[in-house]
Amino acid sequence: MARTRTLVHADGTPVRVRRRRLIRFNLFDVFVVLFTVAFALVCFYPMWYVFLASITPYSEFIQNQVMLWFPRTIDFHYYVAVFSTDAFANALFISVAKTVLGTALSVLVTSMMAYAVSKTHIRGMSVINALVVFTLLFSGGLIPEYMLYRDLGLLQTFWVMVLPSVLSVFYFIIMRNYFAYAAPKELEEAAMIDGASEFRIFFQVILPTAKPMLAAIALFIAVYHWNDFYSYMMFVGNQPDLQPFAWILRRTLVDPSLMNQIRTQAAGAGLPVLPPIGLRMATIIIAMLPILLIYPFLQRFFSKGMMLGAIKE
Repeated sequence: MARTRTLVHADGTPVRVRRRRLIRFNLFDVFVVLFTVAFALVCFYPMWYVFLASITPYSEFIQNQVMLWFPRTIDFHYYVAVFSTDAFANALFISVAKTVLGTALSVLVTSMMAYAVSKTHIRGMSVINALVVFTLLFSGGLIPEYMLYRDLGLLQTFWVMVLPSVLSVFYFIIMRNYFAYAAPKELEEAAMIDGASEFRIFFQVILPTAKPMLAAIALFIAVYHWNDFYSYMMFVGNQPDLQPFAWILRRTLVDPSLMNQIRTQAAGAGLPVLPPIGLRMATIIIAMLPILLIYPFLQRFFSKGMMLGAIKE
């Protein structure tokens, strides 16, 4: 590809210079591109296959279930059947509330404690840091944890799925290291000179510069809360009104009684008798969709520089 460039002599006479830029590649580059594309297809196709199976009529899916790329007919009966089931609608609400509250509280509490512990010049902060990190290495076990939640009155309540994970020690370490070594000290000192309080410095100076870190951690915490059914299984048990969507998804895959309940309620709503495989595929897509929708809104924070965010603020 040829491109011209204009140069000027010392006496001001323009000189036209033609420069030729060559596109160079080798077999290794070709291999890297082909391998990357193939690996991306291997990762993407299972999700695409599940999505197509959830919108394809059963007869067409059976004929092409070995390799399905595009449906000839689109049918949303599976999704209508899932949302018409009371257990699914309630579980979806529980999971959304659990994810939103759990993520917000976890990011707020963990960041506040990490910022406080990062101030090593304050007496006692090193001891608090050691005690928090100690819980990452050792725990009392399941039975003491169960007894603690029982004494606190958290068993068989919604809050037992939210409050125990408010302080995440792993993300506490990440935030503490950021506040101690990467946070812009100049902005903090300038705010202190202007008379800002510690709370105002934290919320209006430090947190805006930590948006990339907070966005990434918030996404990981949200994924944990959305996929968590262990806390329900161990500490809630036989409370159908508190079932999270992840627990319903598990029951859809392994519990025939729930599948029969879905098909019965769907038939009562005037829908045809639907095969279990399509209902399972639709449930999987519904479980994946919220995180897939949240990620693009947080992606823009990952590539931002910390100081660039501070200057904008």
